[in-house]
Amino acid sequence: MKKLLVLVAAGVLAAGGCAGSTEGGSTTGGSAPAAAEKQKDATAALAAATAELQKDSYKTTVGLGAQGTMTGIADPKSKNAEFVLESTSAGAEGTTTLRVVDGVTYVKIALKESGGLPGFDGKKWRKLDSSGQLGTLGNFDATQMAKSLESAAEVAWVDDDTVKGTIDLTKSAKQLGIGTEALGKMATTKLPFQADIEDGRLVAYKFTMPAVGSEPAYEFDMKYSDFGTPVDLKAPAAKDIMSS
Repeated sequence: MKKLLVLVAAGVLAAGGCAGSTEGGSTTGGSAPAAAEKQKDATAALAAATAELQKDSYKTTVGLGAQGTMTGIADPKSKNAEFVLESTSAGAEGTTTLRVVDGVTYVKIALKESGGLPGFDGKKWRKLDSSGQLGTLGNFDATQMAKSLESAAEVAWVDDDTVKGTIDLTKSAKQLGIGTEALGKMATTKLPFQADIEDGRLVAYKFTMPAVGSEPAYEFDMKYSDFGTPVDLKAPAAKDIMSS
């Protein structure tokens, strides 16, 4: 995702379960199966909650640490969505609007110090090619970020509504908009996460994105709300799209 944000701004377009013990400290033989069953239950609950999230439209907020915050609306069924990123990336403060309609991605960039430069003044949209490489905007589907939890392992309950575990970025880079080059520079691709479930549906999901080169690690924090919110989006008019 961080590589993704740099591209936008540049505009180039333990888990676990311990075995039970007696008061004297000896291990009880019957607790290990119980712990395994509890972990299995957590894995199933997370999978069901993630699948449930895909059944209705919603509003979302994605915190990206010092990179900024992305807010938007999305309909996972139609995959129509609009996200607005307020950020400072590659030294450029600005707003990036990402709109997806009928499988086509449009992006509008407004850099604070654009000086009115066409394409960076927030007046025109760009139509992106969806055949781009992994980690590029045209290839990124923001409605699918939660599906990165499909790689979840070591899932366990923290409390009645929260689970923790690890995700594998080598299996979920596409959902999170991570490019192959950025992935190769990460010291680790197995990341601890925490997720909240309400009424059987995923409502929050966070983990720390590893550092990439000189770019520091940051917390990737997603929240979902206002389920059933209308997502009535239209493609930008032809006159408002920059010619290639």
